Amino acid sequence: MMRITLLSTTSRFSFVALRSNGFGYFLRGRSFIVTGREPQGPHSLTRAVFARYSHSMVRLSVLYPAIPGSTFDWNYFLAEHLVIARRLLGARGLVRIEVDRGIGAFPPGTPSHYHAIGHLYFESMLHLDTALAATAPDLIADQRKYYSGESVVQVSEVVPV
Repeated sequence: MMRITLLSTTSRFSFVALRSNGFGYFLRGRSFIVTGREPQGPHSLTRAVFARYSHSMVRLSVLYPAIPGSTFDWNYFLAEHLVIARRLLGARGLVRIEVDRGIGAFPPGTPSHYHAIGHLYFESMLHLDTALAATAPDLIADQRKYYSGESVVQVSEVVPV
């Protein structure tokens, strides 16, 4: 039985774990952990739920918090990292990439909570799952070259409005 599992926020960091056929990967800032253990709990998604999202466009968002002491190299990110991401993911269902540069928050005058947020759109959950299984270690390793903190990753269904 195929099973996809999403694990969400803990008190120390946020991460998403996508698990397929008992094996999977954790995206936790800079970590990549392959495991064969099937977690139990309220965040487990059954095959029926996976089937629903396998036909919907999904978005992987990578948030780079602007915490004290963190740095973000925009030149490297724009000139190198995005080129690597497009090369690795382009043939694996990547539809487009969008990037937000944090310039402020609410109330007006408050500094942005994030240096940047990258949004990677995929044709389906299956495309995302396959793409990350093949490329996540390379993308996470490259993150160390432009961001000094721990990123937060979220997977979302793109809802047409």
